[in-house]
Amino acid sequence: MTPDELLEAPRAEMPTEPAPVDSIPAVLAAGQVAPVVTVDYFGGVNWVVCDPDLARAALLDDRLSKDMALAPEWMRVPGAMLGAQPRAEVAKAMVMSEGAEHTRIRRLHAKTFSPRKLGEWGERLTKLAGGLLDDLARDTGEVDLVDRFTYPLPLEFFSELIGVPPHLRPAVREVTDTIIYSQDQDARAAGVGGLAGTVARWAAEGDVLDPGFVTDLLAEESVSLNEVVTWTTGLIMAGYESTASLIASALHEALRRPPSERPGTEAEIADWVEETLRVQPPLPHATWRFATEDVELGGYLIPKSAPVQVNLASANRCPHRTAGDEFRPGTGGDNVSFGLGRHLCLGAPLARLEARIALGSFLTRFPHARLSATSEVRWESDWIIRRISALPIVLTPGAPR
Repeated sequence: MTPDELLEAPRAEMPTEPAPVDSIPAVLAAGQVAPVVTVDYFGGVNWVVCDPDLARAALLDDRLSKDMALAPEWMRVPGAMLGAQPRAEVAKAMVMSEGAEHTRIRRLHAKTFSPRKLGEWGERLTKLAGGLLDDLARDTGEVDLVDRFTYPLPLEFFSELIGVPPHLRPAVREVTDTIIYSQDQDARAAGVGGLAGTVARWAAEGDVLDPGFVTDLLAEESVSLNEVVTWTTGLIMAGYESTASLIASALHEALRRPPSERPGTEAEIADWVEETLRVQPPLPHATWRFATEDVELGGYLIPKSAPVQVNLASANRCPHRTAGDEFRPGTGGDNVSFGLGRHLCLGAPLARLEARIALGSFLTRFPHARLSATSEVRWESDWIIRRISALPIVLTPGAPR
């Protein structure tokens, strides 16, 4: 088909600003408008691939590049597009790079996120989870599982992984909350610069951080200080946030059901985590891509230089591939929540491990826990990222299984 014969993607509405709501209904509704839609964002236009088959094709299409040097100038609003900052000439991140540069960055990260470390990580995560659950067991009333468990677990573990000492971790969570979820654009912009500046000071002073990812990078002669700052800042924002969301959603799906319908075996827990990723993805859309030429997808034209996103939520719920909107663990439905191909999330095995340990540890310790009957579950989200911000529960007494 010639460009003149291709369809023009229609406009769709999506929640592009953080708000105290769950974005999934609106994201899925936009996905029903057309296989490819456009969404207005910060004064520009973005193309969003919604059809499940086209979404998978887009994730693997070399013409849709993640090189942040291709990001249009209007996307450089601080706090608006985190993956495209700083400018490419300062440093590129793994998630927003291509070719040899992406291979180099991924190789350096892989030294920390290697599969052989999963056993070691499992032991540490189990111990951290046990300590948090011991603290929870001292409470007899209603507790917020987000504040007491689903965020502290990945934050503590990831902070250890990158070398952030305990006294700095509360500030890390506070600034990432501001950057990702604040409805105040100025505050988000200030948070981006503030976090990068803080990481730069940590790296420069040398003795602030514990041994870990940052100190390992600083020891690499091929890695610049700007790269250390950029990569660490990105990992702090993404490394525990999406995992905390996954853990909270998995537990929410369990606690809204009677104990007899909750997962018990390791296999059931693994299936539960996968189904949570499919139905309740922490990131409803994949991170940005840019068309390096005119691209035809399903008869629609995505013009050269267009910013492109892939609607993972719609792709995950395709009724021809999966159970659709139903939560049915173990039915064999696949999901693309961690992406596909060369940009498949390097931290996916770790996120799955954390979620399995968190879910299994909690349900073993508190098999009769239930959602609060008086306080509501609360969400925060936009079209890029979402989380449960409050998960009030009651730790009903009962013997651990």
